[in-house]
Amino acid sequence: MSVIFVAWNRTAEGFRQLPLAGRIDGFAKNGARGFAGGVRGFSWYDNRIHVAGEISGFLPEDRFDAQPLWAPDRSCCLVADVRLDNRTELVEVLNLTQPEQLADSTVLLAAWMRWGPSCLDKVLGAFAFGVWTPAREELFAARDHTGERPLHYTSSGNLFALASLPKWLLTPETVAFDAKRIADWLGCVAPERDRSFFSSIRRLPAGHMLLATRDSVTDTQYWHPRNAKPTKFKRDSDYAEALVEVLDRATEARLRGTSTVGCMLSGGLDSGGVCSSAASLLARSGKRLTAFTAVPRAEFSGASQPWQIASEGAGAAELRRMYPNIDHVLVNSGSRDLLATMKQWTDVMGEPALNVVNLLWLSAIFETARGRGIRVLLEGASGNGTISWGTNAVLGFMLRRMRWGTLLRAATGLHRNGAISWRSATRASLVGLLPQWCDRTLVPPGASESAYRPLIREEHPQARRMRERIYENSFGQSADPVGEHARMFEWFDFGLIRAAIQSTFGVDLRDPTADKRLYEFCFSIPPEQYIADGHSRSLARRALKGRIPESTRLNYKRGLQGADWYITVAEALPAIRAEVREIEASPAAREWIDMTRLHELLENWPSSGYEKTVVSNTWQNALLRAVSLGYFLRTHDPALHSQSPGAALQNA
Repeated sequence: MSVIFVAWNRTAEGFRQLPLAGRIDGFAKNGARGFAGGVRGFSWYDNRIHVAGEISGFLPEDRFDAQPLWAPDRSCCLVADVRLDNRTELVEVLNLTQPEQLADSTVLLAAWMRWGPSCLDKVLGAFAFGVWTPAREELFAARDHTGERPLHYTSSGNLFALASLPKWLLTPETVAFDAKRIADWLGCVAPERDRSFFSSIRRLPAGHMLLATRDSVTDTQYWHPRNAKPTKFKRDSDYAEALVEVLDRATEARLRGTSTVGCMLSGGLDSGGVCSSAASLLARSGKRLTAFTAVPRAEFSGASQPWQIASEGAGAAELRRMYPNIDHVLVNSGSRDLLATMKQWTDVMGEPALNVVNLLWLSAIFETARGRGIRVLLEGASGNGTISWGTNAVLGFMLRRMRWGTLLRAATGLHRNGAISWRSATRASLVGLLPQWCDRTLVPPGASESAYRPLIREEHPQARRMRERIYENSFGQSADPVGEHARMFEWFDFGLIRAAIQSTFGVDLRDPTADKRLYEFCFSIPPEQYIADGHSRSLARRALKGRIPESTRLNYKRGLQGADWYITVAEALPAIRAEVREIEASPAAREWIDMTRLHELLENWPSSGYEKTVVSNTWQNALLRAVSLGYFLRTHDPALHSQSPGAALQNA
């Protein structure tokens, strides 16, 4: 991954009038070195525009990258953070010579010069790039189809700027928090796709492009998986076979440029599917795969709910035994510092760290991989939206199309296999046809009582309807499986997290389940394929037969990540209390966070029941989200700092 930064004074009066003048000076002097841990910085500017960035070395062709790249006739200039997954095809179509000496950015520039914005229909992979056309005074930018690379922008007065990370676009004058984004984050509610935590900074969503001129900024969606052309086969088995083919192609593309590969391996379908595909592909050339599995600490009691798997080490080991070329490494969070880890991730990303406990074992895996010389790790984080997508919306879909027999057979099969209760099947089938009070009676007993309750001040305007929004987010039903699938795709955005991993650990995290081709296939098939044969997540279960252990393929329990959370949080309580005292000094934090309840939770630490949803939701999720947000707010609060961390970076 490379990182990019572009700042443009749209009045052509020079950079001294821009709020980011200090940042521009820093880039002009040092490139982007020190911001993302890459290997080579670059910088170019004239009186109107400044482009800069840093080039990493995850691909063998990166050593030939010489950004910023100008067209031979100087008609346009490109900066890019890019990994092309169809590089070979592009080189052939574009008739490029000596491709082994061409960086992916050079291939991308050639594609732009041939097709312009339409190149987005031709390229595959992970990318965020900008193209400056001086004759027209236009800046074009785009982000890859599924959001593997981050891109943010700001537009105010004379200034238009874009950057990989939002913190690079901050100045002391522009640190204003986005109220809606903060509320959504505290409430675990799906955020609006283009919002960042700062009102002056927008996130360019996956599959979007923008065009900035002297007078306007236009953000346009150029791709969405729900627009995929329908795929129809005669037999259910054909869909499973087709999925395997697409998954293998996506995995093979992400093996490029490295001889030593690792894989995140849980005991589930998604990582199991990716790991089995990678192991099979690598075995053809006699290569090995190192699989990393997070397990609880030795002190863990083992307590969990009946539907959960507290430790996925045994299930992952079963898959390892199927593939002789897999080396299996178990990793736990050990005595890692919870607060230090939270602060590290927050500072790098420039927004609150999410799922703080999980960051401990993730950090441990990345450090272990790096210590073994592994710089590329595969994962299956997007699998819930592609290969193993599961939904009950298909039942309501069938009811509305009066497919009574199909509905009854599907519900009976799901119930028989333990995928759904009759209560839930009834609710899913009748969604939208029952009054709200009746619909709520069909929610599983105790579920709504243990629902997540955020630590937002009840007096805050954004707290209004928060309870209803959380309920809808947790228990909302739909009879539109494609629409539900689309919302899940839009919720996923791992670009900033992957950038933080590369910056902090020097590891490139690649996800075959986020491949554009895989998304299009999974959106194009009939929704019934996801519950065929009476199984939830049926497509993956059928496709992975013989590729992962049967105990995993037909397992209906879910892995419990961070099952030992209470041990780590209990150890960190003194440090958390000290951090909360610092948070209280921030007016911005006090405006948002219910400090009274936060103190109550810290002083009433539970002595048991850590496996219960209500306990975990309260003392792990709500508590740590409030602390993470509080740290973010206090370190950016203009009332406490003449320069925020983002502003201080300008002079680095």
